[in-house]
Amino acid sequence: MSDFITRFQAFINKNQLFSKDARILLAVSGGLDSVVMAHLFQRAGWHIAIAHCNFQLRGAASDADALFVVELARKLGIPCFSTAFDTQVFAERHNMSIQMAARELRYNWLENIRQLIDYQNIATAHHQNDAIETFLYNFTKGAGIRGLQGLPMRNGCIIRPLLFATKAELAQLAETWGCAYREDASNAEDKYARNAIRHQVVPVLKQLNTALEQTAAANFQYLGDALQLYEWALKQIRRAVLQETANGWRIDRQQLQQYPAAATLLYEWLHPMGFSADQLTQALQARTGATFQAQSYILLVDRSFFIIEKKAYITEKEQFIIHSDVEELLLPVGKLTFEYKTGRPAYLNPDPFVVYLDAETLHFPLMLRHWQPGDYFYPLGLDGKRQKLHRFFINQKLPLTEKSRIWLLTSGQAICWVLGMRADERFKISPDTRAYWVIHFQQL
Repeated sequence: MSDFITRFQAFINKNQLFSKDARILLAVSGGLDSVVMAHLFQRAGWHIAIAHCNFQLRGAASDADALFVVELARKLGIPCFSTAFDTQVFAERHNMSIQMAARELRYNWLENIRQLIDYQNIATAHHQNDAIETFLYNFTKGAGIRGLQGLPMRNGCIIRPLLFATKAELAQLAETWGCAYREDASNAEDKYARNAIRHQVVPVLKQLNTALEQTAAANFQYLGDALQLYEWALKQIRRAVLQETANGWRIDRQQLQQYPAAATLLYEWLHPMGFSADQLTQALQARTGATFQAQSYILLVDRSFFIIEKKAYITEKEQFIIHSDVEELLLPVGKLTFEYKTGRPAYLNPDPFVVYLDAETLHFPLMLRHWQPGDYFYPLGLDGKRQKLHRFFINQKLPLTEKSRIWLLTSGQAICWVLGMRADERFKISPDTRAYWVIHFQQL
C-alpha cells in the first residue's frame, strides 16, 4: 500500500492543501474513514493531533467510541483531544435538526482546539463517495453551481485530503494494515437523507456505471473549472454594470439586460443582502417605482437603474421645529442658517441652497421634514401652478430613492422650500416685501 501513500501525498502536494511543516488536527470519529486517515498521516510523518467529539446520541456506544479514539491516539503516539456534547438538548434549544446541531457543535469546537494548540488546519476524512452523496443531496434539495461541486478540498482552515480515494479503497487499506475501527449502527439506517442516498440511490447508479466514483471525480473537476469561469464572469460584469453610491449601489438596467441570465446575475449580487430569487425575477419585469424589501435593504426600480440602499436611508423620519428666534439649526447632513432682514434684497443669490422668503408669508414655528406621499407645492417659475412633489422629482430626474432624503421647509401645512431645489411661489420676494428671511443650507 506504499502506492496509496504516494497518491495521498501527491494529492496533498498538487492541491497545496498544507505545507510540509504544517500542524494538522485530525477529526476522528472512530469509524473506518477517519481511522485510516489517522494511520495515513502517521505513516506519512506529518505533525498531527487527534480530536474526537462524543455527541452522546447512542448511549454506551458513543462512550465506547470516545474510549476507542483515545486508545488509538495512544497507540499511534499522537496527542488527543476529546469532548462530549448534549446534542439533543442543543438541537431542541436552537430549533435545529440533530444533524445540523452535531455539525455546528463539532466544527465550532474543532476550530477552538485548532486555535488553542496553534495548528494550521483541520482535516476531515471525507472521500469520493461522500462527495457523490453530497452532490445528489444538494441536487435533490436545489442548489446552484456551487452546491454541485460535491465537497470542496478546502473550506477555510478545513481540508479534505481523502477526496482522491473511494470508500472501497479505504476499506481495503484498513484490511491490509489491520486497522481496527468502530461501526456506527446508525449508518445502516435510512432515516437520514444521506443514508437513503447511500443505500438506495448510489447502488442503482453503480449498476449504470461501475466506475461511478471515477466519473464523478472527473465531473467535479469540470464543474470546478466551470465555477472558476462563472466567478470570473460575475466579477467582470459587476464592474461594468454595478456602481457604488454614497448610500448603496445602483445597477444599469439596460446594460444588465444585454447579458445572458440577467436574473442569475442579480441573484448572485443581491442574494447576500437577503433578496430572494423570486423577488429579483419580478424586479426585472417590474415598472418604474416598484420596490422590493429585504430585511436590511430595499431595492427600487428606477427609470434607468436598480437602486439598492440600506433601509436606514429610506425610512429616515426626522422632524425639526424652528422658532422665529433661531439663527442656526444643526442637521445630520449639515446645517441651516437663518437671517432676518428688513426691506427688499438688492440681489438674489442664484445658489439653490440659498432661499429668500417674504417674512410676512411665514408663520412660525416652521417645520423641517422629509417628503411624504401626497405632498404638493407651487414651484417658483411655474406660473403659480400646483404640482405634486412626486411629479416634480420626476421632472427633475431625481432618483426615486433620493426623494426620501430631500428636506422640506414648511410653514403650517404649506411647503415653502424644497431645500437645494426650488422655493414655493407663495413665499417669494415681491414688490410689496417689507422684510424677508435669508436661509442657507450648508451640506456636509
